[in-house]
Amino acid sequence: MDFLINFIIITLFISPIIALIHEAGHAFFLKIFGAKVSEFSIGNGNTLLQINNFLIKKVYFFGGRVFSENHEKLSKSQKTFYYLGGVFFNFISAIVLHLLTGYEFLVFRNYLDSFIFVSYLTVLINLIPLNTIIGATDGKQLIELYKN
Repeated sequence: MDFLINFIIITLFISPIIALIHEAGHAFFLKIFGAKVSEFSIGNGNTLLQINNFLIKKVYFFGGRVFSENHEKLSKSQKTFYYLGGVFFNFISAIVLHLLTGYEFLVFRNYLDSFIFVSYLTVLINLIPLNTIIGATDGKQLIELYKN
């Protein structure tokens, strides 16, 4: 029973926060390079809630997206920072919490430990070059950027 409760809490509460941090990393680098963020969304599917250009989708606990109107004007090096921005923000948030809490790998004392672990996992998954059901990972987009 504890496993089920923990799974539900991680899925419904921790995963969306990690996705929010990830997408904030992408948006941060778009803003630094002068690109306009036209949509910042958490989740997938139809829109559940919209506040300006921030959207929460019905499947809010699964991924997210950042869209820019002038993304194509960025140089290759700027796009590299943009693609790695989400991974960088996830990694930094995990490292900071890791140092502050004394996290031990695969020892889950509380939900903060789960947050740290899932953040590290998000970093690894996003660096693997894959096409997923919600689109290409950041690693795949980087490979495509430098293949051309």
